[in-house]
Amino acid sequence: MRALELVGFDGPASLKLGERPEVEPGPGEARVRLRNTALNHLDVFITRGLPKRPLPAILGSDGAGTVDAVGEGVTHLKPGDEVVLYPIVSCGTCAACRAGQEVHCPKMAILGEHTDGTFQDQLVVPAAICHPKPSHLTWEETAALPLAWLTAWRLLFTRGQLKSSDWVVLVGIGGGVATACLLLGKAHGLHVIATSRDAAKRQRALDLGADAAFPSEAFSKSVQEATGGAGARAVVDTVGPATFDESIRSLAREGMLLTVGATSGPKLELLLPRMWFRHLSLVTSTMGNHSEFRSMLDDVNQHKLRPPVDRVFPLADGGAAFAHLEAGEQFGKVVLSA
Repeated sequence: MRALELVGFDGPASLKLGERPEVEPGPGEARVRLRNTALNHLDVFITRGLPKRPLPAILGSDGAGTVDAVGEGVTHLKPGDEVVLYPIVSCGTCAACRAGQEVHCPKMAILGEHTDGTFQDQLVVPAAICHPKPSHLTWEETAALPLAWLTAWRLLFTRGQLKSSDWVVLVGIGGGVATACLLLGKAHGLHVIATSRDAAKRQRALDLGADAAFPSEAFSKSVQEATGGAGARAVVDTVGPATFDESIRSLAREGMLLTVGATSGPKLELLLPRMWFRHLSLVTSTMGNHSEFRSMLDDVNQHKLRPPVDRVFPLADGGAAFAHLEAGEQFGKVVLSA
């Protein structure tokens, strides 16, 4: 069985194609022969040692494929079923899990970060995290869903509590979470503004339904004008220090700055009076619960949503795929094929 292994922490150059033994599923487990997997910035960070994992390691949180074996006690799956994977494994017994709050499970593990992940030909997982593949999607599109779309769904609708007709700004359109927020937001009736330094990406956002798209430089003035001076109910900022000030200036009174990432760095200076005098909120999130994953898939199926796929690389060219994502020029997900 082939696996894309991380053997060091020097970025994409540390990824090598290796061989692993085939694993049989145990009780309550299923073995999935993966058709496609997708990259996330989490994977890129791990190749740089943030966080460090015991080596060699197999990264990858996103995966879609066909069940080829099931373990004892598995009745809802059979060989041949086409599935997409919920990217979290939790204990299932703690108070958080019993309450449906897997993100707060003390033993929560993200595929590819805390356990070996999807960048291999096949993977044995708890059968409970296997969900039916949306029938209208290609394998590449299905693999693009799990981590980014789950994260976006929870951020917008659980943590952000956004409702139809709310204005939301997506800073730096092009990445998986931002494009998921765009499509999910429009499906829920939100007014969406996208920003990007790249004119082509701004046009892609408009083509996908964005109500407006502005250059990233000093975008708050354009946002205020587009919203009639009121400002946006929420700004989704996954960039961090480079854009936070403009994001805050774009908000309406009692608006929310929603964040799940910081590609320009983890530390920033925050002018607190600007927050409290306008009653602003900083709302964070990451990943999502199993129920939110189901709700996300329901939206994808009901509204026939299609995740943008930027490029597809063979598993053997995983290093090149990582370098492409790290360059930041993509629009949508970077995908690997078996």
